[in-house]
Amino acid sequence: MKLITRYLLANLVRPWLYILFGFSAIAVLVDLFDNFVSFMDAGTPIGSVLLYYAAFVPTYLPFMLPVSLLLALLYALWKLGKNSEITAMRACGLSLWQLARPYLALGLACSLVLLAVNERFNPRAARWARQFRNRQDDGEKACLVPVAYKNTAARRVWRINTFDIRPENAHEMRGVSLTQQRPDGSDEYRIDADRARWINGHWWFERLDIHRYTALNDPVGAAEKRPAMDMTMLDETPDDFLNETKDIENNESSASDIRAFIQGHPDISDATRARLWVDWNYRLAAPWLCLIVILVGIPFGMQTGRRGMGVGILSALLIFFGYYVMMGVFLTWGKRQLISPTLAGWLPALCFLALGLLMLRRCR
Repeated sequence: MKLITRYLLANLVRPWLYILFGFSAIAVLVDLFDNFVSFMDAGTPIGSVLLYYAAFVPTYLPFMLPVSLLLALLYALWKLGKNSEITAMRACGLSLWQLARPYLALGLACSLVLLAVNERFNPRAARWARQFRNRQDDGEKACLVPVAYKNTAARRVWRINTFDIRPENAHEMRGVSLTQQRPDGSDEYRIDADRARWINGHWWFERLDIHRYTALNDPVGAAEKRPAMDMTMLDETPDDFLNETKDIENNESSASDIRAFIQGHPDISDATRARLWVDWNYRLAAPWLCLIVILVGIPFGMQTGRRGMGVGILSALLIFFGYYVMMGVFLTWGKRQLISPTLAGWLPALCFLALGLLMLRRCR
């Protein structure tokens, strides 16, 4: 890494970490005010609370990371401009592209990291944090949820009274009703089990009754009773049922989860399908805001040394929040099926990306 690159990044990284830490502390304090009494009443150990906030804070990265990056960039460029360092660098033959390249590389890296975090970590962390809060109020009952699931490809319908979301409890099910259908939609058989557990990669049913039916849905003889049965013929996994319990609106589903849900539910309504595709496109487009704020921030930051820091920050923040306003409008239009889900999720990001490139090109 060149000396000038290290110097430019050093001026950005330190204030960026301070700002990011400050936003994280505010998020923790706000959440702690809401949940402190619940933690005290439930006698939650300090270690569990710390673990909760270690999982909770990264779920706010999609909001904190872009704005903290923008503020740190504006401060770094203001400081360089105030000391006439940008002018000196340009006088030494460095082009605007050479000055902007380290910041653009950082913005691109942050976008890729945020995309990976949103896909791999945040959905599970957001869901775990919600369940942790619920357990403080409802105890172990918060981990037991009813599930209704239809495997369209395999023509199986599940109705589960309680499903334990915890893998350490083998995702135990209570009150299971599994109906296998024929291609014409009639019931072939139904299995009612008192208990089911996920053991060694497949389901194990206990205390079950097997009811068989004719093509006219008439019962065939008496129910067959079995004390236990190894259900190796089933291809459903705990993830299939967990996907049914996720709160998509609260970012508990990744883009891959949403796509899997759509593909696994071909019979959902057009309105629901459009809403889910809008969320899928938004999940993929949102992380690129980190790169966009760099493109928008550099032109404003170059002017802060001459016009003052306040004007540049105010102008950049107005554009930044304008992005969120535009995104909110387009997401609403997409979910109302006024525009396509692709346009709803990607057009605001592409517009502001083009704006940032245009401003950077015209910057002197």
